[in-house]
Amino acid sequence: MADLRTGRQEQELACLLADDHEQLLDASEGLLQSEGIRVLGKASTGLGVLQLLEEQPITAVVVDLRLPDLNGLEVARRVAEIARRKTAVIIYTSHADEHIVGEALDAGARGVVLKNGSPENLLAAMASVAAGEIYIDPRLRRNGAKTSS
Repeated sequence: MADLRTGRQEQELACLLADDHEQLLDASEGLLQSEGIRVLGKASTGLGVLQLLEEQPITAVVVDLRLPDLNGLEVARRVAEIARRKTAVIIYTSHADEHIVGEALDAGARGVVLKNGSPENLLAAMASVAAGEIYIDPRLRRNGAKTSS
């Protein structure tokens, strides 16, 4: 996995991105690529990301909670079935609270990140899920609870 503090690459990270806003897809792709994370595909729908997932092995899927066909929680459930936990799902959303975090984790997601937070949170989520841990955006953690696996 990439050590985001030292820039050292231990294992190559690869991901898919799913969001119905093209500008956000492009910005997320640029951010991740600048940190050495390969973006192997982008989709504007949940079904699109599931099709891409069947084509290649992926470390993580970064998916918007609200997509025009399947929501991010349903994508997380299906990824868990398809990839048998080899691929982590990170819900990347503007609309989350503790209830959504619980639903996301129950659906099989390994991370929840707020879009309007620091871009560093998405990078930290990628590193955490690649290491087998769970990542919850600092603003969504209950009582300052830390992430755990």
